[in-house]
Amino acid sequence: MMSVNLLGDGRIGGGVNRELTPEVSSELGSALGTMLGERVLVVAARDYYPPSRMLKRAFSAGLMSTGVTVVDFHAATFPELAFAVKKFGAKAGVHFAVSPFHSDHVNIRLLDYLGIEFSQDRLNQLLRLFDNKHFVRTLPERIGWVTYAEYIHEIYVASVTSYVDSEVIAHQRPRIAVDVNFGPAAEVLPDIFSELSVDSITLNAHKPPARHGIKHLPSYESLISLGELVKAAGAEFGAALSIDAGRIIFIDDRGRIIDTDKLAALLVSSLSRGSTIVTTITTSKLIDKIAQSLKLKVVRVRGLPGDLSRQIRKNRGVLGISDKGEIIYPTFSLSPDGLLSLSKMLEQVAKEERAISSLLNSLPEIPIHREEISYPEMYTASYVLNYLYSQFIENSVHAINSIKIIHKNTIIKVEPMRDTKKLRLSVESPSRKDVEALRELRDMIRELLSRKKK
Repeated sequence: MMSVNLLGDGRIGGGVNRELTPEVSSELGSALGTMLGERVLVVAARDYYPPSRMLKRAFSAGLMSTGVTVVDFHAATFPELAFAVKKFGAKAGVHFAVSPFHSDHVNIRLLDYLGIEFSQDRLNQLLRLFDNKHFVRTLPERIGWVTYAEYIHEIYVASVTSYVDSEVIAHQRPRIAVDVNFGPAAEVLPDIFSELSVDSITLNAHKPPARHGIKHLPSYESLISLGELVKAAGAEFGAALSIDAGRIIFIDDRGRIIDTDKLAALLVSSLSRGSTIVTTITTSKLIDKIAQSLKLKVVRVRGLPGDLSRQIRKNRGVLGISDKGEIIYPTFSLSPDGLLSLSKMLEQVAKEERAISSLLNSLPEIPIHREEISYPEMYTASYVLNYLYSQFIENSVHAINSIKIIHKNTIIKVEPMRDTKKLRLSVESPSRKDVEALRELRDMIRELLSRKKK
């Protein structure tokens, strides 16, 4: 079998023009078309990264060869694609974007007819078809078409702005700063802000600079800079998106990065009593404390692609949220949506008529044990986080501004300390066993960084 397989985040991907060539992408498209059958519709989109464009076109050719018609959205965000799957009555959706792990890799995200990412079993089924080359090609007169949906951005914007309380947001006329991270969200956000009467400062709203590497996630350093801009502009808050707009991280009015656990707690605290929420096993126990006071039901999942969505549907959840910056509002879409999450945050701040920093300060607290270690002066915080994530990838979660490592069944958060060359390791509600696990991991990290320096 070729080395196209499930990556660390449970998705199909590989190195561009190494594992993932146009020929391979076309055969993956043929495998999907064989699974779906003739005379069905598939929607497709990509980020601005040129290899994503190349691979999407090849994938579409493979789909056509099996009798599938493709609706091509060109450059569009992942939330738009997920929304369009149900809107267009498509049998599946496919999105191509630069990988969270390597800037020369592309990930392929596949959605079913509900707009939920394929399960691991279904992805493995697809890869077996690809490996065995059991493709069912159609007759020439039944080859599929490629059509283009020019108004997907407009349809999506109208739906988002109808979903939130536009009047209360427009009345406040908020000011925010947003880093779109060189993604196609740049084509959507201006229209959303216009409809909501938002005064915005938008960063990196163009295609990726030529001959420079791009990143799926905003760097820790760029988040610090965004925080400074939020303070200087007197903005209500800031936000930074992943390149496909499926993930989001917020900056409060004081320019501080809002930890994804605190964000989850903030969103959960605004839910109606008795609601059901779905989150990941590594998300903070603070959610459970809030849920207990509000009589909420909390369902926890591993966090593989589609896990949140499937359990939301099964348990009739009202919110899905992970510590990776994924937020799902299931009555709108069953996939993570950073653009809708941004709009919902505007709504929450406008309705509360309080600064985000004040809302965060009102959250309850839980016991936390913390320890610190230094890292070499030559490295940036982002480099250290990404390096450590790569070393513990089988048992870790990348939470954008931190990573979480599961060591000896203890969830340990590792995060940079601002304006220092130090990392903070922490564990919630610690037992003696948890503290011992943290200290053992601390020593392992210290040794890794020491060897890296040499």
